[in-house]
Amino acid sequence: MNPRQPELRGTCKAAATALAEEDPALTVVRGWYIDAYWGRQEHWWCIRPDGEIVDPTVEQFPTGHVPGLRQYIPYDGVHPCPGCGLDVQEAHNYSGFCCGECFGITVGLPAGRCEC
Repeated sequence: MNPRQPELRGTCKAAATALAEEDPALTVVRGWYIDAYWGRQEHWWCIRPDGEIVDPTVEQFPTGHVPGLRQYIPYDGVHPCPGCGLDVQEAHNYSGFCCGECFGITVGLPAGRCEC
């Protein structure tokens, strides 16, 4: 399944920020959109004081056009290591990776196995 508006990919932060500038009642939220086909995707959206989500770029995802399938998880300072998937604090020393081995593997360096 393909997204209805793939051109929106990569524009979510700018679009959510612009929307919040137009409507001061909105708060910009950083986190993940859970898509039934693509899984967890980094994303930005807005939320109203009553909890209603306003997402100007949701149709960049294959299931974004189906309101009943939309799932959002706000960012809490922890994200998956790009190398092994282990949860890592954002301020971790390896620029978002759990260890030097995972960082090295993702940039093509021969490294040992992640022991985290």
